[in-house]
Amino acid sequence: MKKIDRDLINRPLQHVWNGAVVLTLAALISKILSAGYRIPYHYIAGDIGFYIYQQIYPFYGLAVLFSTYGFPVIISKLVAEEISRGKKDAVDHIIKVSFLTLFLFNLLLFLLQYIGAERIAALMGDPKLANLIRVVSFAFLLTPFIAVLRGCYQGLNDMVPTAVSQVAEQIVRVATILIFSYLLLKNGYGVYEAGAGALFGSITGGFAALAILLLFFLKNGGKLWRRKSMKKGRDYTKKIISTLFVQGTLACVSGMGILFIQFIDSFTLYSQLVEGGLDKEAAKTIKGIYDRGLPLIQLGTVVGTAFSLSLVPVISAAVLKKDECVLREKTELSIRLSFVIGAGAVLGLIGIMQSANILLYGDAAGTDMLRVFCVTILFTTITATTAAILQGMGHARASALTMVIGMMVKWGLNIWLIPLWGTTGAAVSSVASFAFVAGINGFYLYKELRFPVVRRKVLQVTCKAGLTMLLLLFVYTHTMHWMTPASSGRSLQTVWEALSGVVVGGIIYIWLILRNGLFTHQEVLNIPYGDKLSKWIKP
Repeated sequence: MKKIDRDLINRPLQHVWNGAVVLTLAALISKILSAGYRIPYHYIAGDIGFYIYQQIYPFYGLAVLFSTYGFPVIISKLVAEEISRGKKDAVDHIIKVSFLTLFLFNLLLFLLQYIGAERIAALMGDPKLANLIRVVSFAFLLTPFIAVLRGCYQGLNDMVPTAVSQVAEQIVRVATILIFSYLLLKNGYGVYEAGAGALFGSITGGFAALAILLLFFLKNGGKLWRRKSMKKGRDYTKKIISTLFVQGTLACVSGMGILFIQFIDSFTLYSQLVEGGLDKEAAKTIKGIYDRGLPLIQLGTVVGTAFSLSLVPVISAAVLKKDECVLREKTELSIRLSFVIGAGAVLGLIGIMQSANILLYGDAAGTDMLRVFCVTILFTTITATTAAILQGMGHARASALTMVIGMMVKWGLNIWLIPLWGTTGAAVSSVASFAFVAGINGFYLYKELRFPVVRRKVLQVTCKAGLTMLLLLFVYTHTMHWMTPASSGRSLQTVWEALSGVVVGGIIYIWLILRNGLFTHQEVLNIPYGDKLSKWIKP
């Protein structure tokens, strides 16, 4: 291995901040792609095809979590720490130990999933899913290569390779999903074969990410680490392994978010519906209709956290400087943003859900259930924000423990409520479990910082603005229906109703929020288009 490129190591400190912006933007683009492709995929495969894909997706989501948000962060910290101490020779040892550890760990996951595919499919209640589980298991074999390269570059304060590889991975994966599923169904294959073709995107996307990372490596002349590393003892090796597993696991669990809903629903919802006496094909269709809510929740959460998570680096810096005043101010602002945007997204979606359902999926099936399900957005947004703040404050264990308990709450409520209310029961359990996680995280922050996480004025103004928007949307949509009776499927009216409803509802909500002084002039100026929005604030 060749000598470390000094230009990579001695980057100026401003690259840390610029890198955070690059990673945030890449994550935003990746999440939008990851949520958005499901809508055209539903057009291609239908509700049953959607059910099949969503049953297996959580396994791929776990591999992405490992290779993007979990282990690379820990590897980058280990690399950065050694470089800051002037022990640049240790980088090679970190890379070798990290790669070997992650390779063995992911090889074990691959074998367990590949060999145990039939058992896993049986636990889901659908033996036909076994081959699809085997296909997606190969994604774990690429994880150690991607995670280590991303972690090493991030440790050297070069975030561009990670960002570009993330976006490339999603673009190639989405293209594979849509092209393969369309061609397979067009040529007479069934929805399970089309699902396997779609899941093949997890492999092509992984290879795309790895190819991009290797191109950056070659562009630097292969100068990323030393040809010969300094010898390290067993204690140091054990420390690397321990740090990887302990901190990496905490980071992964804390970042699971919506993925834990999908995992638990994959193992409980369909099987519970069938055990309740529902025909298998009908249960698949109903699960597919329920899964329509996931892209909406993902997109809503992305929008809800887009601004609030941008403040997390400032919060982390305040923790390091022990600046309690800035810490409290930015924490409160971050949570206020996530609450206001999350609440607006929920109430806006409730108001236009029927039109949005028809527009995106072709019919209004499950509209009332989806209205309940989308309430999850408020709590996933707050959960993501508070979890990131807790990690920035050094309380990753608390955040991870709360998420684990939240998963247990979701599982227990699914078992109890699905036999009673079907998919609506699963939607209620999702809302309740994330409300629990958000509440516990908020309480923990209250104990640490000693101020109310969401103030009374924020609750009052948000409720007033949100309910006003909802009422006006109700009047608007019903007026549209009265003027032009809607058909059961997509029409120009439903397109206009949904899109204009988003614009009308958004303008009303934002105007009311700003006119009631929920954000200061300076706070608004710090967000995109803030100079225009600030004109709505009372002087």
